[in-house]
Amino acid sequence: MTDLSAVRFDSMAPSALPALATPRQPGVPLTAWARAHAESVREQLRRYGAVLFRGFDEGADALRPVVEAVGGAGTLSYRDGATPRSELDDGVYSSTEYPADQTIEMHNEACYSWSWPRILGFACAWPAQSGGQTPLADSRKVLCRLPTELLARLERHGVRYIRNYTPGVGIPWQEALGCGESGLDAYAERARLRLERVSDDHLRTEALRPAVARHPDTGEWVWFNQATSFHLSTLGEELAAELVGQIGPDRVPKTSRAGDGTEFTGAELAAIRAAFGAETTSFDWQLGDVLIVDNLLTAHGRAPFAGKREIRVALAAAANWQEVASRPTAVTLPQAGTATHLQGDRQ
Repeated sequence: MTDLSAVRFDSMAPSALPALATPRQPGVPLTAWARAHAESVREQLRRYGAVLFRGFDEGADALRPVVEAVGGAGTLSYRDGATPRSELDDGVYSSTEYPADQTIEMHNEACYSWSWPRILGFACAWPAQSGGQTPLADSRKVLCRLPTELLARLERHGVRYIRNYTPGVGIPWQEALGCGESGLDAYAERARLRLERVSDDHLRTEALRPAVARHPDTGEWVWFNQATSFHLSTLGEELAAELVGQIGPDRVPKTSRAGDGTEFTGAELAAIRAAFGAETTSFDWQLGDVLIVDNLLTAHGRAPFAGKREIRVALAAAANWQEVASRPTAVTLPQAGTATHLQGDRQ
């Protein structure tokens, strides 16, 4: 059965994010239905930003085919990872392997990279005993809540993402970059970033990206960066201070700055987090849930949890910063090993 009416779409009270899609009767095959009605799902995504499929017999096994149907192509490999995760199957990964008692801040997936997925899929193979939600926030509404002066600064300069790779701290650069020593120059050119060999045991990358993007289908402007979730302060004041004390400020695994190289102030970071907080909604995972997210329209995070938790992830529909309108606008492709040039005009 692939009749469009076989699936009901409702907004989840008290918020419309995500839309809830449920079968009108038992036995509706989610994979076949999604393949037949992928454009209807995309229409719901453009409206709500995320769709939660619940109550279908296939459960988490539908993740990859549904993501591929909605994305219009095969799943993507997880590259340029800033956090550890494992590949469970071809194109299906574990959610970020991060301590269960920690919060993962709201973010749009991989927007610190030159290329990123437009479509994300999550599936619940085992819900946590408590907690473990994947909160969502409408990136359009977050943008509207930001202080005018801060927004203007980042629209003009963008966000600079800094990563330091040193032995025993964070992800090894060979794993994160997906290459060996001989492939570093090619990686820097492909990834449109500056790569520096600081010392024999220290590799640093700096990527300059826009802070605001325009959704290519809806024409809406969205907050699309990881200024806060990439920043050292995401560890919390105590852990951040301890890490800096151990390895020094120039070796922290990752942090962010304004695109002109200046540090974010505590007030600026707090304002961004407050904007996310005002727009964040949440739901409790149920076994077999499949969540499809428009990565441009919706940010996501992770709440702390207790007990076993298995949330699977798949990515689709690759895009890059040259393909979308942005503030500032990426206009010049760099030479190998140099940073992306950004121009501060506003479209």
